[in-house]
Amino acid sequence: MAEKTELEVESKQSRKDAAEMLRQIADEIVSGDEITVEGNNASITVPGSTEDIKTELEAEHEIKGEYDQVEVEVELEWTIIPDENSEDADE
Repeated sequence: MAEKTELEVESKQSRKDAAEMLRQIADEIVSGDEITVEGNNASITVPGSTEDIKTELEAEHEIKGEYDQVEVEVELEWTIIPDENSEDADE
């Protein structure tokens, strides 16, 4: 049976802090290092990408009276395929 761990974090940040969070994730993706998401007194670390990354970008702009509501969602998905030689390297 598959094992699944999830962490969803919602917070209010300055533009600068939100951009820095995205830059940190981008740097971890480029390096192939593990990616750690923290929030709500918890964290989750996932393996870095070894393959191409499936990306999904969704943008929404809704006018509500005198205020606009804007939402941008970024979803990244990849599959980790174990290296057949990784067990041999440990021996």
